[in-house]
Amino acid sequence: MIGEIIESRTSEFIVETVEYDFKLPYGSFIRTVDDNRIIYGIVAGMSTTSIDNNVRAKAFFKSLDELKLEQPQIFSLLRTEAYCIVLGHSEGGIFKPYYPPNHPTLHLQVEFADDKEIIEVTESFTYLLKTISCKDADGEELTAAALRKAASLRENRRQYLVEAGRELFKILDYDTQKLKSIMERVDVI
Repeated sequence: MIGEIIESRTSEFIVETVEYDFKLPYGSFIRTVDDNRIIYGIVAGMSTTSIDNNVRAKAFFKSLDELKLEQPQIFSLLRTEAYCIVLGHSEGGIFKPYYPPNHPTLHLQVEFADDKEIIEVTESFTYLLKTISCKDADGEELTAAALRKAASLRENRRQYLVEAGRELFKILDYDTQKLKSIMERVDVI
């Protein structure tokens, strides 16, 4: 388990990580099991804040090692959250590249999706529309991160990226500058 869902909507959810210093890599594919349904998402942003929304963390101007030695209690007052968007769900072993009928239940455990699951989620390019149009993150950065991971798991990375680029070009309404900007950040070839 890497975290627990603490806020949930049809298209997105927030995960609080197990430890304040556990950082989910940007663009990580994750999963949660809700009854007989597996819901897949992607990490679109992270933040570490105070557990009290009315109190901001204070600077002590010391190294982390010094702080852990002199003020270990301050770390129990921090939390890290990941903002995730829903990419689809699986029922009966069949992946469906659209939102599940219900938003994820609060307090479900979240874990990393395995490579086989990521390949299945990224087989259809519908995930690109969700990453590029993510409202609370940089869609171009998120799309590039998703493409890096998806392509890295394939035997023919270049072919996958060519096909993804064609689909993305249509999604971007044939905007060559945006496509170039995204594909320049995909460095897995």
